[in-house]
Amino acid sequence: MRASALNPFPPDALDANRRGELTDAQLQGLRALSRAQHKSAISAAGFLVAGAVLVGFFAAPSASIVWRVLITISCLAIAAFLVVRSISGGDALTRDVRHGQVQCAEGAIGKRRVSGGRVTSYFLDVGDSRFRVMPLTYDAAPDAGYVRVYFLPLSRKVVNLERLPDRPVEPGATVRDIVHSLGAAVLSADRRERNEARATLAGIGTAMKAAMAQPTAPPTQAPDPRPLAEAIVGTWSNGFVTAAFSADGCVTMGVLGREKAGRWSVDADGRLHADVTGQQQALQARVTGEQLTIAAEGEVFTLTRTA
Repeated sequence: MRASALNPFPPDALDANRRGELTDAQLQGLRALSRAQHKSAISAAGFLVAGAVLVGFFAAPSASIVWRVLITISCLAIAAFLVVRSISGGDALTRDVRHGQVQCAEGAIGKRRVSGGRVTSYFLDVGDSRFRVMPLTYDAAPDAGYVRVYFLPLSRKVVNLERLPDRPVEPGATVRDIVHSLGAAVLSADRRERNEARATLAGIGTAMKAAMAQPTAPPTQAPDPRPLAEAIVGTWSNGFVTAAFSADGCVTMGVLGREKAGRWSVDADGRLHADVTGQQQALQARVTGEQLTIAAEGEVFTLTRTA
């Protein structure tokens, strides 16, 4: 079996799903699933008929005749319903496949497993919508973040999912503000608020990783010809970390509204010295065009000049 056949969220089907349509490959897979469900329903009907015969004709003589009749009629009625629905294609999935329409919902995602005896049910919450899914779909879905889910309207069968951009942190928000708002949301009784809080935390974590990531490509511009002590003066930011170097040797480092001040200098070897972390550090720094690249303790991050 091809690896793509095991992917419950096929990226090559997103364009069609966004238009509210199913691809040929998705239709083929859903038809096979519908046939399998019909076979299961026919098998269940057979067991019900067998049970009706046993109860109706072979039950103990002491058994209540009323209960024997009720159980026999109930089993036969359910079996007839399953057979008729399977033959006519009246179940929700078959009707969805026949119409071929796709709907979508978006919002913060949440994942839940509900165990009842030997059976475990898997659910995805997206915004205010809830979907019961198979284990493979459950495992493939992200644990947190904002997503758009594509599903069939009658059976609510999930056919695709895509990640949406993280919500930006409000300008001027401090660490204390964020912790306070997220703390209240995490403890909320509303599932949607809890999922949005988790999505915000995941977005902050992604932003932190991006802020400290090694650039994937070398700078296209030549290094600034001025000495580092002159070229570095100004304010630099990557949207998460902000550093302001003044000509008098003062430096201010800010992360989500929390600032630390210190002193900076450049030694004879061209290394940047700063003490905003509480101790003196020798850093490799370089100004290229409008970008400042700093290497600190094995981490490399790039800032862009803002002022």
